[in-house]
Amino acid sequence: MDDERHWMEKFSLCLERNIRGFQYGVYGVAFLGLAVALRSVRPFKKFITPNEIPASFIEKHITLNGKVVRIETSLGSSSPLLLVDHQPILASKWRQTTNKCLPVQVSSVDVLNNGVSWLQHIVAGSHIKFTLLKVDPHCVSCIVSSAVTRRDVGVDLVSLGFASVSTIDFDMEKDPMYMKYYKQLLAAENRAEKKGVGMWAPNEVSWFARQWRRLWEKISLAHLWSSIRQKAVMSRSIKMVKF
Repeated sequence: MDDERHWMEKFSLCLERNIRGFQYGVYGVAFLGLAVALRSVRPFKKFITPNEIPASFIEKHITLNGKVVRIETSLGSSSPLLLVDHQPILASKWRQTTNKCLPVQVSSVDVLNNGVSWLQHIVAGSHIKFTLLKVDPHCVSCIVSSAVTRRDVGVDLVSLGFASVSTIDFDMEKDPMYMKYYKQLLAAENRAEKKGVGMWAPNEVSWFARQWRRLWEKISLAHLWSSIRQKAVMSRSIKMVKF
């Protein structure tokens, strides 16, 4: 009887140890998974240069948050930069502050002088969300939305006639998010031109330029249609002669 009780105690002790080992294993795997997740999300990382942003963030078009400290313009450049104080997902109040900011460019727009003024008065000093599209050596190209207007900054600039749509980035022409954004810019530019706002205001030069462009398009289309008709007539005449 004592031997049987002793054997049962040993069995219970062994089972308890195995259960604890299994629990420790589960805890270890969970901790490892959490560490990998934190490393991929970078919740504590504050980005201050474009090359610090992981390639996976660009591929997944991660949206980040930050505050626009100021607008930076350079001579001869049509694309001002938003210098953004990036705010990590889990910001720590003990983190050492830095004066360096992440240079963010509003994607696919050429901003005019009044557009720069608009950015300085409306966007500078406010919080923004910026969706990562592409990393350039000197900045990161993004879709930017303002917390003040609660709208897309690029679309607003083009809608007001304060910017024009730049040439499409052929490196991203197969990217669905970029193409959707680019089509929104083109639609906004078309509306701005029809309304005659900003750079599309009906002054003599812009009016003449618009009329000449429309006339040239009509002439080109008429010439193309005339060529098609002439070729069709010649082809029909040749067939009749052969017949």
